[in-house]
Amino acid sequence: MNRNPSPPQRQQGFSLLASLILLVVVTLVALAGMRSVAMESRMSASAYDRNLALQAAETGLREAEARAAAATEGNFPAAGCANGYCAEPAPADQARWTDAAFNDWFDVAAAVSGNAITPGAIVERNGEGENWLACGQEIPRQPNCRTPRYRVTSRSVADDRASVILQSDVATQ
Repeated sequence: MNRNPSPPQRQQGFSLLASLILLVVVTLVALAGMRSVAMESRMSASAYDRNLALQAAETGLREAEARAAAATEGNFPAAGCANGYCAEPAPADQARWTDAAFNDWFDVAAAVSGNAITPGAIVERNGEGENWLACGQEIPRQPNCRTPRYRVTSRSVADDRASVILQSDVATQ
């Protein structure tokens, strides 16, 4: 018997195609994972930077509050600011902490570990206020009924870093 052998089958290349597709998928997953790690690293660095800026601003706020509590009328200029002490602002004035040209911040002496930024602060006179409800209606009025009020602003600002501005109101006795 004479058999005719069948011609050899041509390879279809399906396994090659499947391997290439699988390789592309694995590469895309790896690239996405690397991108995710890089993003998490940047987010972590930003959170750390913001935390340092917040600590610096809080340190400045505490020091400025102590300055406000010890302030006398002679510390405040008649208008404008001097040495971190500011006169009472007019209602129409721009808030000092939003003015980029404002530069009368005093440097906070207390250092914040791990932070190269020295925070700045100002103490603004904010008029007088009653220390308890309706003390101004008492007859005779108590001597400590009305006492000075101050707005204390502290900031930790640097180029290309996190910026934090904190404020508090201080009533002195």
